[in-house]
Amino acid sequence: MMQASELIRRLTEQPLVRDLSAEAAQAVLALRYCILCRRSGRDPMPELERRWGNVLAARRFRLVVEAVGHAWPDAFAVAPPCCPRVSFDEALLAAMAGAASAGDRARFDWLTSEMLSGDAREMLFVALENFVRARAPGRVGGL
Repeated sequence: MMQASELIRRLTEQPLVRDLSAEAAQAVLALRYCILCRRSGRDPMPELERRWGNVLAARRFRLVVEAVGHAWPDAFAVAPPCCPRVSFDEALLAAMAGAASAGDRARFDWLTSEMLSGDAREMLFVALENFVRARAPGRVGGL
C-alpha cells in the first residue's frame, strides 16, 4: 500500500520539460519566452523566427498565445524560463499540443472540456494544429 506522502507527491509532481514531446516542449518554452518578452516590452517574433527558421510558425504561435490569453479562464501560470519543471497550466498546454499534433480532437476535448467552452476549444485546437503543421515539414531547431 502506498504511503499518503508518496501519493500526494505523485499527484502534485510537475513533469520535466525534457520529458515532453518535441512539439509540447516547443510550445511551453516559446510561451515562456513570449511572456518574458511581453513583461519587458520586447517583441518575441524575431527570436522565434530565428530559432525556428520559419516566419509562418512564429506568426502561428503568436495566434496560439493570443488564443490562450483569450480562452483561459484564469491567469495562465507560467514557470520561470530556466525552470526544468512545467506548471500545471503548462502541462495542460503540452498535452493539448500533443493532441493537436496527433490530430486527436477527442483527446483535446477530453483534456479541456471542463474548463473551456466549445468555441474556446475550437479556437485553441485550430491554433495549435496550425502551429504544429507550420513547424512540422522538415524544420530543424527549436526553443
